[in-house]
Amino acid sequence: MVEQAANDPGLERAVAAAVEAVDPDEVLRVARALIAAKSENPGGTEDEAAAVAAEVLAGVGADPEVIRSDEGRPSVMAAIGSPARPSLAWNGHLDVVPAGDPGTWSQPPWAGEVVDGRLIGRGACDMKGPIAAALAAGAAIRRAGVELGGRLQYHLAADEEVGGIHGTKVMWERGLIDQDACIVGEPSELGIGLAERGGAWFTVTARGTAAHGSTPALGVNAIATMSRFVLRAQETLPDLEHPLVGRPSVNVALIEGGHAPNAVPDLCVADVDRRLLPGETRPAIEAAYEALFERMRAEDPATRIEAVCREWTEPAEAAADSAIAQLCRTAVAEERGAAPPDIGFTGITDARFYINEGAIPTVILGPGSLRDAHTAGESVAVEDLVAAARIYARVFVRFLGA
Repeated sequence: MVEQAANDPGLERAVAAAVEAVDPDEVLRVARALIAAKSENPGGTEDEAAAVAAEVLAGVGADPEVIRSDEGRPSVMAAIGSPARPSLAWNGHLDVVPAGDPGTWSQPPWAGEVVDGRLIGRGACDMKGPIAAALAAGAAIRRAGVELGGRLQYHLAADEEVGGIHGTKVMWERGLIDQDACIVGEPSELGIGLAERGGAWFTVTARGTAAHGSTPALGVNAIATMSRFVLRAQETLPDLEHPLVGRPSVNVALIEGGHAPNAVPDLCVADVDRRLLPGETRPAIEAAYEALFERMRAEDPATRIEAVCREWTEPAEAAADSAIAQLCRTAVAEERGAAPPDIGFTGITDARFYINEGAIPTVILGPGSLRDAHTAGESVAVEDLVAAARIYARVFVRFLGA
């Protein structure tokens, strides 16, 4: 159990046995099988990847269960160890972003080729490689004959890449997330991820007055109004900085306006991506938009523009001194020879469901780098996958006891 001291000889013998039993060939084999199981999102489903994961889990004595959303998207849940507390969740997502044009890749995106010590393929680091490391850690624990004192629960989710609505959120809504701690295996370069930015998608609408293109002075150009907003969108950001995730950001991502080349456009619509810091609130962000619009109206009374938040994703921040965070730091230091840094994520992950909804102590910890994720040529060092499996084995045994 967590209460068992790290210098408990019996516990440490179990830890050493589990780490020694990690099979590098197994880590790579499972990672390649998962990469080969296409699960592009959007554009596909996770069924093939779920079947691969379920087969591996059944092979380590788990009883995998496929949890489907109302839309049919599959997540896989399975547990090993004792049904007693404590309980530890390991969360990873089975979906990947689309591979795009295969011609832009140095190796086929679904082949899982190893070149110069790096596994190449869509999902290599985000995050089929980390899933393989976690599954291999569970297999090593069983191979070493270690009987866990608590319950290790794998949550292999659908749909994370476009919000987790059909994956981890489904598990939460169905009462399946109640563990004592959680590790989310997103690629963190084996740093200790404790915070992530949230997101707010706004629809900004500028309205004008239509007129003939030969007499533009008789109309109000909605595209011109939107252009003024685009150039000043940074004014909606507060002067804030978080020690782990940095500053908030705003990105005008899509614009559509006008209906004919010989007409003054009376409508222009933009999609705006606003990334949030822990502690920011929706009313404050909406007020910042309105303050900018008021300044624009003061400069030109004909300005008609509004912003509506159509999607809101809370940022998340976990305690740095939780038992799971401390165990993860120790395990990484033992494997790497140096203490890992505490880090933040600029993107959004499924960790927020455990932190915000479940109030569960959570760490983001996985091999690979976000710099390589979603790229043509996505890759991860094989040695990092193996190191992650050894780190997970240490944490699983120490947290759950043996």
